Amino acid sequence: MAVIEMDIHLESAHDLVGPVIRAGHLAEAVIEAVEADNPGRDVLVLDRDDYVRIHTSGECRLTRASLERSLGQPFQLAALEIDMPSFKGRLSTRTDEYVWFYATQSVGGPQPEEHLR
Repeated sequence: MAVIEMDIHLESAHDLVGPVIRAGHLAEAVIEAVEADNPGRDVLVLDRDDYVRIHTSGECRLTRASLERSLGQPFQLAALEIDMPSFKGRLSTRTDEYVWFYATQSVGGPQPEEHLR
């Protein structure tokens, strides 16, 4: 699909999920990596000058491999949290992959099996 500038009115859409990253080189690399890691999904981006919202509908996947390709250097996903003041949705983390997802179940309730890794 494509990277699309998000309309401000979509910001509150309930099924959009993904990171909020401080503006800069890392945010641009995350946008590129999210696009690579989510084929068939539009990547919606809302630039708020100081930070950038990067969202997809339902599920947003970011792999260390794609982010490292976009940055052109090694990168530990845990370091992303320094520049990620917020995110939308639920987050499943692994050393090589972050997945934000939309869940209709209450916190602590059973989660879709695909997110239990």
